[in-house]
Amino acid sequence: MAAKKSPIVWVVILAIVGAGVLIAISWLSSRPAKPPAQETTTTPAPPPAQREQPQQPATAVEKIPGQPTKGVANAPVTIEEFAEFYCPYCARHLWQTFPKIDEEYIRPGLVNYVFYNLIVHGEVAQLAAQAGECAHAQGHFWEYHDRLFHEIFGEGPARRMEAGDLIALAKDLGLDAEAFAQCLESDWAKAQIEKDRQALQELLAQVPQAERPDRIGTPLFFINGRPLVGAYPYERFKAMIDAELAKQGE
Repeated sequence: MAAKKSPIVWVVILAIVGAGVLIAISWLSSRPAKPPAQETTTTPAPPPAQREQPQQPATAVEKIPGQPTKGVANAPVTIEEFAEFYCPYCARHLWQTFPKIDEEYIRPGLVNYVFYNLIVHGEVAQLAAQAGECAHAQGHFWEYHDRLFHEIFGEGPARRMEAGDLIALAKDLGLDAEAFAQCLESDWAKAQIEKDRQALQELLAQVPQAERPDRIGTPLFFINGRPLVGAYPYERFKAMIDAELAKQGE
């Protein structure tokens, strides 16, 4: 039979076990805590539509919206002219017919006169039209328009105006030449000419088939929507304007 352990032995054994437990607890508590996982925050790139777009270079002059006009907006008759700076018939209309229309109908408030570009002579005419738009952007369209016709046709055969000539003319008229030069061959200026072409198509689409012109050339006019192709004498314009005024009891 195994001998029974004395109480003293049991006390010793329990003391040893208790000391071991305390040592284990102390060791565990002294270990460094595992660092928490780092939270990474990545700012997502904005969708393409929201990303910052590169800014277009600004010119010194704010573009003037709308077409070049003379007269009052609520005049009973509107004349829309489609012309080109290299069209000799347009020059003839400007010098021989337009002054009478201006005196008799535009200044008294009976006609609102609107100018559009219509290119028929290629690149040289396109550049001149863009120059006119850039003058319009600075609020000097009609002044530039009149001088440019004179520079091209005022002394015999048509003079070819290069970019430098167009800029020099702008400077001579007191325009901001630097802004004009930036504008001259810009996408904005080219877009204005395209807008005029689209406006012509829209006007033609509204003309009854029986009244639609057989050919399109410069100068081309719409008098309250009625087309007239060619540099006709003043009397032809007077008859059409008076007919439109009579319809409205003017």
